[in-house]
Amino acid sequence: MQLVTSSRDPVSSLFIVERGSPAPDDATRKSVASFSRDIVSRMSISVVVAEGGGFRSAMVRAVGVTLTTILPHSSKFRFVNDVTSASQLIEPHLKPGSGGAQGLLAATDELRAMIGAKSR
Repeated sequence: MQLVTSSRDPVSSLFIVERGSPAPDDATRKSVASFSRDIVSRMSISVVVAEGGGFRSAMVRAVGVTLTTILPHSSKFRFVNDVTSASQLIEPHLKPGSGGAQGLLAATDELRAMIGAKSR
């Protein structure tokens, strides 16, 4: 929250729900709801990537759409199926010189390598 409230520039976020991620427990769901209510409303955009396909991906989007429907602010959440699409949505919100969508894709690949996750 402090990052969002103290930043002079708008803040954006990218969430990646990987194909094999377990369903969130109650504490995690409450944290996400609180984050959505208190912080996302102050962001320029928040993009959620529901990796994978079929029922699981549809379920992640359905939960997200439900959350954004009941929140008291205009939703700044966007839901996509892959990181490339997410980077294109976030690109207009990135600072000049940050590397744009390609820089964001490189950063996600680097982070995934650090934590042992598969890249796009």
